[in-house]
Amino acid sequence: MNRLKVHYWLLIFLLILVTCTKTNKVTEVIDGDTFRTQNGETIRLLGINTPEMGDPGADIAKDFLLLLILNKSVRLEKDITDKDDYGRLLRYVYVNGNFINAELARMGYAETRFYPPDTLYRKELEGLEKIAVRNRRGLWSFAVFQTPDTSGILARPMPEKEITYEIISWRDAAKYYGQTKIVEGKIVISNNTGKVCFLNFHKNWRIYFTALIFASDFNRFPSNPEDYYLNRKVRVKGLIKEYKGKPEIILKSPSQIEIID
Repeated sequence: MNRLKVHYWLLIFLLILVTCTKTNKVTEVIDGDTFRTQNGETIRLLGINTPEMGDPGADIAKDFLLLLILNKSVRLEKDITDKDDYGRLLRYVYVNGNFINAELARMGYAETRFYPPDTLYRKELEGLEKIAVRNRRGLWSFAVFQTPDTSGILARPMPEKEITYEIISWRDAAKYYGQTKIVEGKIVISNNTGKVCFLNFHKNWRIYFTALIFASDFNRFPSNPEDYYLNRKVRVKGLIKEYKGKPEIILKSPSQIEIID
């Protein structure tokens, strides 16, 4: 009987040990926000986004993540959603107590991007992002990310100056990759997936200019932006980026889009 009790408690101890130990060794860094561990899991860092491989700044962000986690044991913290649509584990990541997601935002190698309900550290990461923007750290020194609203954050301010951006037609957007412009046109088709709202300037949205709003910024815009802006002539201001062969602007603030009819 005593032997059975010993085996029972030993089994309970082992189960607790396995359950509580959430560390894995990182064997491969795929890009600035994705890596693999020795047990074959692919991890996508929650709350941040770095440039896609091949885009400006991607190698820099990846190299920074390499320094932080490669060949090190990481502790993984879950929010609400377990995996994304690609089967990757969505996690907050720690190395020896260092919050890796926050470190990427703090040093300016990632922008914040949250999809509700996974918003546990949204306030902390957005605060770090805004300070990085104000101080032009990391990739914020270049035309890589669309600049968020930095009002209300105490940090070393950048010199204020009046900037006038050129107004261009949506048809010409692809000529200005990596530049901030005001793009004018009519929203002719829209779609809200729940994670992203797409405001398209042509019915063939796969190849023509699109403005998009991510779910983390929905609360800043009018309700149902896919209906609010549909069939309206607008001007959208922002950094024109190439995504899958087409131009786009990410809208982080309603100040970036103006209805002109």
